Amino acid sequence: MTIKLFRLVILASAISLAVAACSETTPDAAAPATTAMADEDMTDEEMEDMTGVEHGPFDFGEPAMAADADRVIDLVTRDDFTYTPDTLSIALGETITFRVTNEGAIAHDFTLGRSDLQDAHDLEMAEMGGMDMEDEHNAFMIEPGETKDLTWHFTEPGEVLIGCHVVGHYAAGMKATINVEA
Repeated sequence: MTIKLFRLVILASAISLAVAACSETTPDAAAPATTAMADEDMTDEEMEDMTGVEHGPFDFGEPAMAADADRVIDLVTRDDFTYTPDTLSIALGETITFRVTNEGAIAHDFTLGRSDLQDAHDLEMAEMGGMDMEDEHNAFMIEPGETKDLTWHFTEPGEVLIGCHVVGHYAAGMKATINVEA
């Protein structure tokens, strides 16, 4: 009888902790006003251990507030595994809101990052077996007919890619190139 009571107390405690954790609704006031948000349950170190790529801070820039954008760039995703436009030029220091519309009939994603981050994220998504990803500071899923925004401040020159990592899409060439010019 004592063991059963002990197990019941442990189970009740675990349920109470789970309910308390799930009901946490305090917003992060420091988070940028973008559609994409980071997985707050995973530290940068855990994400790096899992993918082999540092996810934050990013080496090409940082999330920004939509109100701080210098301009908006409209992008379209299509089921022929393309982004339109597929090449963009951005000035170093510019803050851009990417407004992405999925004109296709299947889900796509928008992931902003250098090629090593894109390769690691593609591998990660393949290992997840096609599960939908959570929105992050530099990435989001986009359903058919949906439009989402992501605002980014570019702090380093060089090439940054936009990639779709729904399984098979990146390998099929679903990417766009951003040239950040000093």
